[in-house]
Amino acid sequence: MSKLINWKSNWFNGNFQLFADGVQKGMISFSSWRSDAESMLEDKNYQFVNEGFWQSRTKVIDRKTNEVVAVINYDTWKSKAVISLNSGEQYEWKATGIWKSHWTVSNNKDEHIMYNSSSNSGVISSDTDNKLLIIAGLFIKQVYNRQTVLLIACIIPIITTSTLRHH
Repeated sequence: MSKLINWKSNWFNGNFQLFADGVQKGMISFSSWRSDAESMLEDKNYQFVNEGFWQSRTKVIDRKTNEVVAVINYDTWKSKAVISLNSGEQYEWKATGIWKSHWTVSNNKDEHIMYNSSSNSGVISSDTDNKLLIIAGLFIKQVYNRQTVLLIACIIPIITTSTLRHH
């Protein structure tokens, strides 16, 4: 049976609230200056800690045991990521659709999570109860959103400066 979770995000800080049947069941809270985050969904609590330049890798830590339970590696140029669980299982995150408003987390066999968004809200449809994967799908999307904003913030001054020099 498919599990449906609704989410809302705050555009300014990127934080998420997760709802099932109209009741808040979880959240993702990002730190102000980095894409690190704390998350909770029902009985699970995870911390996402980014590493590397452009935050090319994220460790997922179970807050109850302080154990690293997964690692996320990003392929920034292709808007893809791989979630590697301690069990050895791997799941692929990838954006679909022209506006990247749909994305999936899948093991390409029997577990699939589909995300749909419109502005600052959306729906998650999951055929797995793996809360880590459900949260990771939203977390990865926000990491890519923040990278896009940073890239635009770096490019606009360059374009503006070069345009002004040629007038």
